[in-house]
Amino acid sequence: MSSPLDRYVSRIEEACGERGDYIVILRYDKQREALERILSRCEVEKTISGIMIKAAYRGLSLTLFTTGKILLKGVRDRVEAERTLMELLSD
Repeated sequence: MSSPLDRYVSRIEEACGERGDYIVILRYDKQREALERILSRCEVEKTISGIMIKAAYRGLSLTLFTTGKILLKGVRDRVEAERTLMELLSD
């Protein structure tokens, strides 16, 4: 059985800047399902006309875009980013 990262995530990239920010690109064919899973576990803070959703999860800030991109803010490193995504995308 494949992991949630293999099923839903195309790639993870470190964002430019000082803080630990990561950009997550979802697989095109699984975008909607992945966004629904993530939103079911997060606290939604703000929605901007169906294009962007700001949410919080365990002290981390997430910005989800309907294009299948996610900005994870406040993670220490790539390992924490992957661990957080595993929690958010698991069954």
